[in-house]
Amino acid sequence: MSIQNYKKLDELEIEFPAPLMDGDLDILVLGSKNGGGKTSVLECCALLMVAGAVGPMKRQRFPDSESMLDLYGPLVRAGSAKAVIAGDFERDGKKCTVRLSINSEGFGEPEVSGESLFKNDASQLRWDGLEQALSSILALSGEPLIMPPLLHFNSYRKVQESNPELGMMAEDYHRKPASRSALLLARRTTITPVSAFKLEILRSLMGQASLFEGLDNAESASVLATLNELIKRYCGGRIEKLRPLPDNRVAIRIKPSGGGDSFSFDGLSSGQKEIVATLFLIWRNTAERPAVVLIDEPELHLNVEWHGDFVEQLRRLAPRNQYILATHSEEFFRSVDEPRRMVLVPK
Repeated sequence: MSIQNYKKLDELEIEFPAPLMDGDLDILVLGSKNGGGKTSVLECCALLMVAGAVGPMKRQRFPDSESMLDLYGPLVRAGSAKAVIAGDFERDGKKCTVRLSINSEGFGEPEVSGESLFKNDASQLRWDGLEQALSSILALSGEPLIMPPLLHFNSYRKVQESNPELGMMAEDYHRKPASRSALLLARRTTITPVSAFKLEILRSLMGQASLFEGLDNAESASVLATLNELIKRYCGGRIEKLRPLPDNRVAIRIKPSGGGDSFSFDGLSSGQKEIVATLFLIWRNTAERPAVVLIDEPELHLNVEWHGDFVEQLRRLAPRNQYILATHSEEFFRSVDEPRRMVLVPK
């Protein structure tokens, strides 16, 4: 991948290593000092994959762009007219190249040579779907971008401390974009919709109980089993019950392994919620077909002991994905072999 004039990066070429042997975890841990460009590399990877999936984005911008301040200008390095990113992709023996330019007015029309490797997998993004994708990639939203074969977790991700409504489970929040009003509210007040992670829990509990048509009982049981493995490992309990609330919402409850009263999922620490949600969403959305998974600061809110364990859980739960992690953590660096580490050093 090549990057020119994106944010603080004037020029960078980076080649992501392939697995050394069959069965090895395809992972790259990327490090640098603050301001070294780690986050920019992840953003550029994600932008190229979205560009390859959705096709022409010429001059598209957020609705009410004046109220969104200046979204695109800050993406271009100061003193430059435009940023240009390009990347070569290979998947299932097929190859393609995607090139994308950005200026203060928005994105240029993507150039895709070879066969697009993404359009058959990614949902066809409407205008507001593109809005959601860019919001997640550029950290305007705390929700991860779940658009197989791409998963992107920005460093502002957060499992929202709010309770889902029963009616929400009928909609596919993994694919369907957030409403415009909710997105603008997120930009201005940092409040975002109920996390996709919680909606997945709600669907699975309802499916296991066979209370709703269209929710597979066996699949729901499998989902809850994997989720509860993570809950037990990091939180010392399991999800068993929902508590109804007066406003048509439900609270997700955790039963401690050692006995005692249940407590709200929102009562967990931020680190517990983030490690469980991130690992679960990766497993849930890549179990059937591998994806590219980009995670900015996987150590977010985690104690040091969990840094290395995080990589081990990726190996256990979803070993076929390609992972690119941007981190400040020495523990994350030590959790992978030296050929899987890369440090960005500014000129």
